[in-house]
Amino acid sequence: MHEKADLELCQAAQSALTALATAPATTAELALSRLAPAALALVRLSQRLRYLSLAELAARRVERDAGAASAAAASAGRASDPPRLPGEGKAKPSAHGEQRAFALGDGPVSQLMEVSIRSERDVLRNIATYLEYGALPDRRAAFDAIKGLRAEHPGWPSLEHLLQEAAVLEMDAALKGELRRLSKAGSPQLARPDQSAGTK
Repeated sequence: MHEKADLELCQAAQSALTALATAPATTAELALSRLAPAALALVRLSQRLRYLSLAELAARRVERDAGAASAAAASAGRASDPPRLPGEGKAKPSAHGEQRAFALGDGPVSQLMEVSIRSERDVLRNIATYLEYGALPDRRAAFDAIKGLRAEHPGWPSLEHLLQEAAVLEMDAALKGELRRLSKAGSPQLARPDQSAGTK
């Protein structure tokens, strides 16, 4: 990741995670004030890394296919090769081929993406704890934090799942209604998630 915008996404996520690792929060409001920015920074980074990982994978496949084409052309030029019997044309999978296929999904971008997605889920689980199991004032504070996240980053599947789950568990009728309305308002946008670092 060499683009300035990509480096800024990494730095924002690192700063947010560092804030979480400082002195423990003594109140739900303080904890949520740290968790919400961390979740937002991580989802933006994860989304960008998904795009870069796919681009990296596509580039490596093009290189691999070009190598396979060259090898096929070279073997076609061997007029002295004896004809093969039926059943001999099937190539056996080699350890080299398996290692190469593994390497396609094991680049540095893919590894960073896995860490980023895992961290994003962990942060959302912490927010969900306040939203689903806290006292009513804490659940209200968590709802306000999630409402802010929805406004900052529409079309967030994990956040949508969290809202739906919380709406099922919520016992307060007023808050349950607000959770359902917020979830319903964001559902149509889930079909077109953003991929660029410059977008939400």
